[in-house]
Amino acid sequence: MAPDLQTVQRLVAALLNLAVAVLTGASVSRLWLGRDASAWAAARRQPVRTAAVAAAMVSLAASAAWLWLESAAMAEVPVADAGSAVWTMLRSTHLGVAYCVGTAGLVVAAAGALVRGGAGRWPARLTLAALAVFWYTRSMVSHAAGDGDFSVRLLADWVHLGLISLWVGEVFIAGAIVLKTSGNMAATDRRARSAYVESLSNSATVALSGIFVTGGYAAWRGIGGWDYLIGNPYANTLVAKVLVVGLAAALGGFNRFVVMPAWRAHESTGHAVPHGLPARFKRVLWIEALLLLAAVVLAAWLASTPPPGEQM
Repeated sequence: MAPDLQTVQRLVAALLNLAVAVLTGASVSRLWLGRDASAWAAARRQPVRTAAVAAAMVSLAASAAWLWLESAAMAEVPVADAGSAVWTMLRSTHLGVAYCVGTAGLVVAAAGALVRGGAGRWPARLTLAALAVFWYTRSMVSHAAGDGDFSVRLLADWVHLGLISLWVGEVFIAGAIVLKTSGNMAATDRRARSAYVESLSNSATVALSGIFVTGGYAAWRGIGGWDYLIGNPYANTLVAKVLVVGLAAALGGFNRFVVMPAWRAHESTGHAVPHGLPARFKRVLWIEALLLLAAVVLAAWLASTPPPGEQM
Protein backbone atom coordinates (compact mmCIF):
# COMPACT_ATOMS: atom_id res chain seq x y z
CA MET A 1 0.00 0.00 0.00
CA ALA A 2 1.34 3.43 -0.93
CA PRO A 3 2.19 5.79 1.97
CA ASP A 4 -0.25 8.63 2.63
CA LEU A 5 0.61 12.26 1.91
CA GLN A 6 1.48 13.11 5.51
CA THR A 7 3.94 10.22 5.76
CA VAL A 8 5.63 11.32 2.53
CA GLN A 9 5.81 14.89 3.86
CA ARG A 10 7.48 13.68 7.02
CA LEU A 11 10.01 11.57 5.13
CA VAL A 12 10.87 14.50 2.85
CA ALA A 13 11.25 16.76 5.90
CA ALA A 14 13.58 14.19 7.48
CA LEU A 15 15.63 14.07 4.26
CA LEU A 16 15.84 17.87 4.23
CA ASN A 17 16.95 17.99 7.86
CA LEU A 18 19.55 15.28 7.31
CA ALA A 19 20.97 16.93 4.19
CA VAL A 20 21.24 20.30 5.94
CA ALA A 21 22.94 18.58 8.88
CA VAL A 22 25.51 16.95 6.59
CA LEU A 23 26.12 20.33 4.92
CA THR A 24 26.64 21.85 8.37
CA GLY A 25 29.04 19.11 9.46
CA ALA A 26 30.98 19.33 6.20
CA SER A 27 31.30 23.10 6.54
CA VAL A 28 32.60 22.87 10.10
CA SER A 29 35.03 20.15 9.02
CA ARG A 30 36.26 22.41 6.21
CA LEU A 31 37.08 25.00 8.86
CA TRP A 32 38.97 22.51 11.01
CA LEU A 33 40.86 20.97 8.11
CA GLY A 34 41.61 24.37 6.60
CA ARG A 35 43.70 25.46 9.58
CA ASP A 36 46.14 22.56 9.14
CA ALA A 37 48.89 22.21 6.54
CA SER A 38 49.48 18.46 6.95
CA ALA A 39 49.12 15.96 4.11
CA TRP A 40 46.46 14.15 6.14
CA ALA A 41 44.25 17.26 6.23
CA ALA A 42 44.93 18.13 2.58
CA ALA A 43 43.81 14.68 1.44
CA ARG A 44 40.44 15.13 3.14
CA ARG A 45 39.52 18.65 2.09
CA GLN A 46 38.22 17.73 -1.36
CA PRO A 47 36.08 14.74 -0.23
CA VAL A 48 34.56 16.91 2.51
CA ARG A 49 33.84 19.68 0.00
CA THR A 50 32.24 17.11 -2.34
CA ALA A 51 30.00 15.96 0.51
CA ALA A 52 29.05 19.58 1.20
CA VAL A 53 28.09 20.15 -2.45
CA ALA A 54 26.05 16.94 -2.61
CA ALA A 55 24.27 17.79 0.64
CA ALA A 56 23.50 21.30 -0.63
CA MET A 57 21.94 19.95 -3.82
CA VAL A 58 19.85 17.41 -1.91
CA SER A 59 18.76 20.15 0.51
CA LEU A 60 17.50 22.36 -2.32
CA ALA A 61 15.65 19.48 -3.99
CA ALA A 62 14.10 18.29 -0.70
CA SER A 63 13.08 21.85 0.20
CA ALA A 64 11.27 22.26 -3.13
CA ALA A 65 9.56 18.88 -2.70
CA TRP A 66 8.52 19.81 0.84
CA LEU A 67 6.86 23.03 -0.39
CA TRP A 68 5.02 21.19 -3.16
CA LEU A 69 3.69 18.54 -0.76
CA GLU A 70 2.78 21.14 1.87
CA SER A 71 0.88 23.17 -0.73
CA ALA A 72 -1.01 20.10 -1.90
CA ALA A 73 -1.95 19.24 1.67
CA MET A 74 -3.07 22.78 2.54
CA ALA A 75 -5.12 23.18 -0.65
CA GLU A 76 -6.46 19.60 -0.37
CA VAL A 77 -5.64 18.86 -4.02
CA PRO A 78 -3.79 15.93 -5.61
CA VAL A 79 -0.01 16.27 -5.54
CA ALA A 80 0.15 16.34 -9.34
CA ASP A 81 -2.21 19.34 -9.42
CA ALA A 82 -0.50 21.44 -6.74
CA GLY A 83 1.21 23.93 -9.07
CA SER A 84 -1.27 26.77 -8.56
CA ALA A 85 -1.42 26.06 -4.84
CA VAL A 86 2.36 26.46 -4.63
CA TRP A 87 2.16 29.88 -6.27
CA THR A 88 -0.64 30.93 -3.91
CA MET A 89 1.36 29.69 -0.93
CA LEU A 90 4.46 31.63 -1.95
CA ARG A 91 2.60 34.81 -2.78
CA SER A 92 0.13 35.22 0.06
CA THR A 93 1.09 33.24 3.19
CA HIS A 94 3.48 33.57 6.11
CA LEU A 95 4.85 30.14 5.23
CA GLY A 96 5.57 31.36 1.70
CA VAL A 97 7.57 34.33 2.95
CA ALA A 98 9.56 32.13 5.32
CA TYR A 99 10.16 29.60 2.55
CA CYS A 100 11.48 32.23 0.12
CA VAL A 101 13.89 33.65 2.69
CA GLY A 102 14.99 30.17 3.73
CA THR A 103 15.54 29.09 0.14
CA ALA A 104 17.69 32.18 -0.44
CA GLY A 105 19.74 31.06 2.55
CA LEU A 106 20.10 27.56 1.10
CA VAL A 107 21.20 28.95 -2.26
CA VAL A 108 23.91 31.06 -0.61
CA ALA A 109 24.94 28.05 1.48
CA ALA A 110 25.23 25.97 -1.69
CA ALA A 111 27.33 28.71 -3.31
CA GLY A 112 29.72 28.60 -0.36
CA ALA A 113 29.97 24.82 -0.68
CA LEU A 114 30.75 25.10 -4.39
CA VAL A 115 33.68 27.47 -3.91
CA ARG A 116 37.05 25.83 -4.31
CA GLY A 117 39.48 27.24 -1.84
CA GLY A 118 42.08 24.71 -0.81
CA ALA A 119 42.74 25.69 2.78
CA GLY A 120 40.57 28.82 2.49
CA ARG A 121 37.98 29.02 5.26
CA TRP A 122 35.69 31.87 4.20
CA PRO A 123 33.44 29.68 1.98
CA ALA A 124 32.63 27.48 4.98
CA ARG A 125 31.88 30.54 7.10
CA LEU A 126 29.58 31.85 4.36
CA THR A 127 27.73 28.53 4.26
CA LEU A 128 27.25 28.42 8.03
CA ALA A 129 25.99 32.02 8.13
CA ALA A 130 23.50 31.27 5.34
CA LEU A 131 22.35 28.11 7.12
CA ALA A 132 21.64 30.16 10.23
CA VAL A 133 19.10 32.09 8.12
CA PHE A 134 17.59 28.84 6.86
CA TRP A 135 17.25 27.41 10.39
CA TYR A 136 15.47 30.56 11.52
CA THR A 137 12.92 30.28 8.73
CA ARG A 138 12.29 26.64 9.63
CA SER A 139 11.50 27.76 13.17
CA MET A 140 9.14 30.37 11.70
CA VAL A 141 6.95 27.59 10.27
CA SER A 142 7.14 25.32 13.34
CA HIS A 143 5.11 25.04 16.54
CA ALA A 144 7.57 27.53 18.09
CA ALA A 145 6.15 30.34 15.94
CA GLY A 146 2.94 30.29 17.96
CA ASP A 147 4.33 33.09 20.14
CA GLY A 148 5.51 35.18 17.19
CA ASP A 149 8.48 35.34 14.85
CA PHE A 150 10.77 37.01 17.40
CA SER A 151 9.75 35.28 20.63
CA VAL A 152 11.96 33.52 23.16
CA ARG A 153 10.31 30.26 22.19
CA LEU A 154 11.22 30.71 18.52
CA LEU A 155 14.77 31.80 19.33
CA ALA A 156 15.23 28.71 21.48
CA ASP A 157 13.93 26.51 18.66
CA TRP A 158 16.32 28.24 16.21
CA VAL A 159 19.33 27.53 18.41
CA HIS A 160 18.10 23.97 18.94
CA LEU A 161 17.86 23.32 15.20
CA GLY A 162 21.32 24.71 14.57
CA LEU A 163 22.94 22.67 17.31
CA ILE A 164 21.19 19.47 16.24
CA SER A 165 22.38 20.03 12.67
CA LEU A 166 25.90 20.60 13.90
CA TRP A 167 25.99 17.46 16.04
CA VAL A 168 24.38 15.15 13.49
CA GLY A 169 26.42 16.49 10.59
CA GLU A 170 29.83 16.44 12.22
CA VAL A 171 29.31 12.86 13.39
CA PHE A 172 28.33 11.69 9.89
CA ILE A 173 31.19 13.52 8.18
CA ALA A 174 33.77 12.30 10.69
CA GLY A 175 32.65 8.69 10.45
CA ALA A 176 32.20 8.55 6.68
CA ILE A 177 35.10 10.69 5.45
CA VAL A 178 37.57 12.32 7.80
CA LEU A 179 38.35 9.41 10.10
CA LYS A 180 38.57 6.76 7.41
CA THR A 181 41.40 4.32 8.02
CA SER A 182 44.78 5.82 7.14
CA GLY A 183 47.96 4.03 6.16
CA ASN A 184 51.39 5.08 7.33
CA MET A 185 51.17 8.51 8.93
CA ALA A 186 53.90 11.03 9.62
CA ALA A 187 54.13 12.72 13.00
CA THR A 188 52.51 15.89 11.59
CA ASP A 189 49.60 13.82 10.26
CA ARG A 190 49.06 12.20 13.65
CA ARG A 191 49.00 15.56 15.37
CA ALA A 192 46.55 16.85 12.75
CA ARG A 193 44.20 13.90 13.25
CA SER A 194 44.44 14.30 17.01
CA ALA A 195 43.56 17.99 16.72
CA TYR A 196 40.57 17.15 14.52
CA VAL A 197 39.26 14.56 16.98
CA GLU A 198 39.62 17.05 19.83
CA SER A 199 37.71 19.70 17.85
CA LEU A 200 34.99 17.16 17.05
CA SER A 201 34.61 16.14 20.67
CA ASN A 202 34.62 19.70 22.02
CA SER A 203 32.08 20.82 19.42
CA ALA A 204 29.78 17.89 20.18
CA THR A 205 29.99 18.61 23.91
CA VAL A 206 29.01 22.26 23.43
CA ALA A 207 26.23 21.29 21.02
CA LEU A 208 24.85 18.69 23.41
CA SER A 209 24.77 21.12 26.31
CA GLY A 210 22.77 23.59 24.25
CA ILE A 211 20.52 20.88 22.82
CA PHE A 212 19.43 19.68 26.25
CA VAL A 213 18.75 23.22 27.50
CA THR A 214 16.81 24.40 24.44
CA GLY A 215 15.17 21.01 23.90
CA GLY A 216 14.00 20.87 27.50
CA TYR A 217 12.47 24.34 27.21
CA ALA A 218 10.80 23.51 23.88
CA ALA A 219 9.47 20.21 25.20
CA TRP A 220 7.92 21.83 28.26
CA ARG A 221 6.29 24.56 26.17
CA GLY A 222 5.05 22.02 23.64
CA ILE A 223 3.58 19.56 26.15
CA GLY A 224 2.05 22.22 28.36
CA GLY A 225 2.13 20.39 31.68
CA TRP A 226 2.61 17.09 33.49
CA ASP A 227 -0.90 15.93 32.55
CA TYR A 228 0.14 15.70 28.90
CA LEU A 229 3.49 13.98 29.43
CA ILE A 230 2.20 10.61 28.25
CA GLY A 231 -0.77 9.21 26.40
CA ASN A 232 -0.80 11.44 23.32
CA PRO A 233 1.03 11.21 19.95
CA TYR A 234 3.14 14.32 20.53
CA ALA A 235 4.42 13.25 23.94
CA ASN A 236 5.01 9.66 22.84
CA THR A 237 7.11 10.80 19.88
CA LEU A 238 8.96 13.28 22.07
CA VAL A 239 9.82 10.61 24.64
CA ALA A 240 11.13 8.32 21.89
CA LYS A 241 13.27 11.14 20.52
CA VAL A 242 14.67 11.99 23.95
CA LEU A 243 15.59 8.35 24.58
CA VAL A 244 17.37 8.05 21.23
CA VAL A 245 19.24 11.32 21.73
CA GLY A 246 20.17 10.25 25.26
CA LEU A 247 21.67 6.99 24.00
CA ALA A 248 23.61 8.86 21.30
CA ALA A 249 24.89 11.30 23.91
CA ALA A 250 26.01 8.42 26.13
CA LEU A 251 28.00 6.94 23.26
CA GLY A 252 29.56 10.32 22.57
CA GLY A 253 30.52 10.54 26.23
CA PHE A 254 32.10 7.09 26.07
CA ASN A 255 34.27 8.18 23.16
CA ARG A 256 35.21 11.46 24.81
CA PHE A 257 36.06 10.17 28.28
CA VAL A 258 37.14 6.56 27.65
CA VAL A 259 38.54 6.18 24.13
CA MET A 260 39.81 9.64 23.24
CA PRO A 261 42.20 10.38 26.15
CA ALA A 262 44.41 7.36 25.41
CA TRP A 263 44.30 8.09 21.69
CA ARG A 264 45.27 11.74 22.07
CA ALA A 265 47.98 10.92 24.59
CA HIS A 266 49.82 9.20 21.74
CA GLU A 267 48.94 11.23 18.65
CA SER A 268 49.07 14.74 20.11
CA THR A 269 52.82 14.23 20.49
CA GLY A 270 53.17 12.69 17.02
CA HIS A 271 53.60 9.09 18.20
CA ALA A 272 51.84 6.10 16.67
CA VAL A 273 48.62 5.05 18.36
CA PRO A 274 47.45 1.44 18.86
CA HIS A 275 45.19 0.56 15.94
CA GLY A 276 42.40 -0.58 18.25
CA LEU A 277 41.74 2.91 19.63
CA PRO A 278 40.82 4.69 16.35
CA ALA A 279 38.84 1.64 15.25
CA ARG A 280 36.87 1.59 18.51
CA PHE A 281 36.25 5.34 18.30
CA LYS A 282 34.89 4.99 14.79
CA ARG A 283 32.67 1.99 15.62
CA VAL A 284 31.08 3.92 18.45
CA LEU A 285 30.78 6.95 16.17
CA TRP A 286 28.85 4.92 13.58
CA ILE A 287 26.41 3.59 16.17
CA GLU A 288 25.95 7.16 17.35
CA ALA A 289 25.30 8.22 13.75
CA LEU A 290 22.59 5.56 13.31
CA LEU A 291 20.88 6.71 16.49
CA LEU A 292 21.04 10.30 15.30
CA LEU A 293 19.49 9.27 11.99
CA ALA A 294 16.58 7.84 13.97
CA ALA A 295 16.39 11.09 15.94
CA VAL A 296 16.17 13.11 12.70
CA VAL A 297 13.24 10.98 11.51
CA LEU A 298 11.49 11.29 14.88
CA ALA A 299 12.03 15.05 14.81
CA ALA A 300 10.24 15.22 11.44
CA TRP A 301 7.30 13.29 12.91
CA LEU A 302 7.28 15.53 15.98
CA ALA A 303 7.30 18.74 13.92
CA SER A 304 4.14 17.66 12.07
CA THR A 305 2.31 16.40 15.17
CA PRO A 306 0.12 18.96 17.00
CA PRO A 307 1.13 19.52 20.64
CA PRO A 308 -1.50 18.48 23.21
CA GLY A 309 -2.73 22.04 23.66
CA GLU A 310 -3.41 22.41 19.95
CA GLN A 311 -5.38 19.14 19.83
CA MET A 312 -8.02 20.36 22.24
